[in-house]
Amino acid sequence: MHNIELEPGIFISSDFSVFYEKKKTVFIADLHIGFETSMEEDGISLPPIQRKRIQDRISSIVSRYKPEEIVVVGDFKHSFGKRYESDMYGIMDYILERTQLSFVRGNHDNFLRTLISSRDLRMDEEKRCIDNITATHGHLEVEHDGLLILGHEHPAVRIRDESGGVVSLHCFLYHPVENMIVLPVFNPLTRGRNMLSAQGFLSEPLQGLSPDDFFVYPITESGLMNFHRLSDVKATMPDLI
Repeated sequence: MHNIELEPGIFISSDFSVFYEKKKTVFIADLHIGFETSMEEDGISLPPIQRKRIQDRISSIVSRYKPEEIVVVGDFKHSFGKRYESDMYGIMDYILERTQLSFVRGNHDNFLRTLISSRDLRMDEEKRCIDNITATHGHLEVEHDGLLILGHEHPAVRIRDESGGVVSLHCFLYHPVENMIVLPVFNPLTRGRNMLSAQGFLSEPLQGLSPDDFFVYPITESGLMNFHRLSDVKATMPDLI
């Protein structure tokens, strides 16, 4: 399946996004534009596919949901430098040709307000509130009521496939009691953080919560899967912890 309704009108999508049906708003996080260039500067060569894959995902989101706005919930860019600006503006304009765009500041978004000033786009420093939804990146503690949507964690799970090999899948995390959704990293080159071995969370709003209590929704080539609670995954595949 390509989407799962976690709460009335709130859908997680195999396009690495959350869709709020009432306001036709899509939330994505952690594009980390410039990641491949940053890795090259560290001596690690990556194929120049980041921009195309991000644009392909955006195209799929727009085709499926026809959103009136896409909200980037932090870390639109990876680091600052003119070598990254071509991809950054290219992706930004690609989105703007199709729908509205706004930002919530992430910990990697230094200078982003200046960089987007030529496009006259909205950027919230700590959070964006839409009805009973609060969207924040996750590196800051914020006051919120209702549903909290955040990024920053880059969640993933390692599983054993049918052939016996081990694969890592980016995933959503959902806590129905705490009313929280953690977004997967949108950048196609960024490795996820294996939640099976995670001792806790990086995000401030998640401090004191156990990863084991979150429901896990991995993203596969054929769509979304429901693995139930993380503790259930650990019990099924204890050798991968």
